[in-house]
Amino acid sequence: MFALDPAGDNDSESMSYKNKNIPNWPAAWVFRWGTENKHLRGGIRLTILSATLLLLSACAGLPVRGMVGGQTIETRVDSEAARYYLENYLAGERSDAALDERIDRVYQSANGSLPDRNELKHLSDDFSVDFAALYFADQITHSPVNRRFRIAFDHAYNYAGKALPQDRVKLPAAAGDYEVLVVPIYLYKRLIGSGADLAGPRAALKKVGLTCHFVETQDDGAIEANADLVAAAIRARMQSGRRLIVLSASKSGPEVALALTRLEPAETRHVAAWINVAGVLQGSPLADEHLFQELEFLVGEVDVAGKESLTTLRGRRRFDSFHVPEHVLVVNYLGIPVTGSISFWGRRGFYSLRKHGPNDGVSLLSDMITPGGVTLADLENDHFMRGKPLDITTVALAITVIRWLEKPDGELVRGPGS
Repeated sequence: MFALDPAGDNDSESMSYKNKNIPNWPAAWVFRWGTENKHLRGGIRLTILSATLLLLSACAGLPVRGMVGGQTIETRVDSEAARYYLENYLAGERSDAALDERIDRVYQSANGSLPDRNELKHLSDDFSVDFAALYFADQITHSPVNRRFRIAFDHAYNYAGKALPQDRVKLPAAAGDYEVLVVPIYLYKRLIGSGADLAGPRAALKKVGLTCHFVETQDDGAIEANADLVAAAIRARMQSGRRLIVLSASKSGPEVALALTRLEPAETRHVAAWINVAGVLQGSPLADEHLFQELEFLVGEVDVAGKESLTTLRGRRRFDSFHVPEHVLVVNYLGIPVTGSISFWGRRGFYSLRKHGPNDGVSLLSDMITPGGVTLADLENDHFMRGKPLDITTVALAITVIRWLEKPDGELVRGPGS
């Protein structure tokens, strides 16, 4: 959603696992120092803070290697509880009876659905933020439909990784029946070179032979206003004779959800799928915390209505109104970072939002998921999706979605119990 995140206070709470967490990171001192020294302004302050954080984060946390839902991760985490959970508990090598019992109780209290932001905040307070993030990733894989989609995506990703650089990708036979509608990210006209215009994914899709259409939204406009533009673009493809896959990222996620909610049933019959990449579906706490002073220093004045539409108050109220048509396959694709895997771009927001629980540098993890959809979590990514080659990921998602839609049991793709 954003190219920059606000300086914020790192959560300095001492966590509950025998005081073995890593509270009060040096990064927190940098945040406070930058805030208290008012003579630092704009780009100078941002550069100093960002460069310092980049250096400090390289050695922050406890080293760990483990596997969550078929994904191997080697990184650093913020607490001994998170380290033990990833390296021992999930591997079935349990050696701490007291901690095992506490984690067992967490699983026993799960109600069969993904934990919401309040549950994740509670786990963050009881164990640590990284523990809550890893638990969330594991819970995603407990859904059979998510596991099946994960396997299908991994196959497609491995194939695209080999075939795309050699220009020999073969799409599924039914690919000619589909076209893609791409909706850009916040400030895509001003943040040149940031990827906010989704030019990379569009180029990759066109390269393999998929027809792409681009929605010209107001780059700093309100979500509600842009939803009308998205709805008009969806409506315009009704007579194309092809099934439509809508691709959105970050702020354009709620714009697509609201557009699909507003359209009449007859106007969405051709919509086959919506790929929701890191959608800020319920707003971002960063928008509540005066992000835009530094952002406007770089891009100039932005629309007040656009700012306000990104707040959590507006976002959560709007989220409750969403009604995505039942026949639309929704794929929630999100990154789940921890202390050692958060990118340079997501780091400042990540530390600022830790007081709310696990996040991807812009949004709280649980707030990016549309209920009833398939969810694909990536432990190598955060909100800015720079952990893997974006062209390969985009093509793999398209291949997976088309194959999934063409399955004989396609009616079973929705819902956590399928």
